Amino acid sequence: MEHYIKNSGKNIYWINAVKAICIIFVFLNHIEYYYGIIIGKSIDGFYQTFFVNGFFFVSGYLLFKKQLTSPIIDEHKLLYIRNGGGYKLCMNIIFRIIIPSILFATIEFLPSSLIQGREISLESALYKTIGGRTYWFTSALAVAELILLLLFCTRKRNLWFYVASSTAIGIMGLMIVKNGLLENGFWYWRQGLIALIFIAIGGVYWRYEKQIDNCTKGWLVILVMIVFMILVLGFRGYNDSLINSLSIQPLGFLTSTMACLLLVWMFKKLPEWKPLSFIGKNSLGFYFLSGALPATLSKMMHLFVQGSFVWVVFVIWFFCVIGAFFVVMIINKWTPWIWDMRSVIEPHRHKDNNNE
Repeated sequence: MEHYIKNSGKNIYWINAVKAICIIFVFLNHIEYYYGIIIGKSIDGFYQTFFVNGFFFVSGYLLFKKQLTSPIIDEHKLLYIRNGGGYKLCMNIIFRIIIPSILFATIEFLPSSLIQGREISLESALYKTIGGRTYWFTSALAVAELILLLLFCTRKRNLWFYVASSTAIGIMGLMIVKNGLLENGFWYWRQGLIALIFIAIGGVYWRYEKQIDNCTKGWLVILVMIVFMILVLGFRGYNDSLINSLSIQPLGFLTSTMACLLLVWMFKKLPEWKPLSFIGKNSLGFYFLSGALPATLSKMMHLFVQGSFVWVVFVIWFFCVIGAFFVVMIINKWTPWIWDMRSVIEPHRHKDNNNE
């Protein structure tokens, strides 16, 4: 456990690998949508169990690891809110999630609207940018983390207080969706409420990581894989785990949790592959490109290839991931401040924060 507490999340390979695999399948999901063909219901049912929820799982792991260990957990309420861990978390949400989301949504709005034939108006532009309606994941993550920030302000040390609170809020979100209440979707706040459940699961894994990993003997992992495959293939229609479409089902939580754990166990056994680490460390940048690139390349392929073919999906998938790889590399080299504008606004303080 101490190894994971002392190292930052960006230096833990399994975290980067899980995020990388998730974002790679986000590209596939978007390509299937824009190109208009599904490569296989079984394949979709498999990756949809983790390609979004894996991000929330990892976010929960990192968030609770940082907030519930020293020195942050030892801060009294006033210090925590004024310039301690709470203030820094709030600034991270604003500068690393909200502002980049609005910036990329603004850049993407006009070309995306033209390619997809959507309405172009001031109202629509504000709705898609300031209203947080372009990138549902970052919007939901910002909402979920802001709620957790309020809970952290209680300065409770017991993880189960946050797990119980997050689960209760998530269930409330499910009930709101089920009963068709408060359907306004600004910043995908309903998805943010539900996402708290998976963030809490990531927190539980962090707290009991050593014990859980000690139980992952070969036979147990095989058993979990068998049960997982049975749930995915045998209970199709009853184990939907999609938060973004608000169609998540009770069995979907179990199936998705098993998928996340299997990914973690797998990448803890595999050696590091640097391209995968790069994608994981820069998963937010890849995510911001996961709509524009698939939409553009799918449109181009329809112009050059008559009809719809599964092999074309794989071609688009390959070029989208490679294209995003190079775009993110260029951004990191020439305009890295896009990911966190504090490096421009207050460079000295930002540098100190990064070194902590």
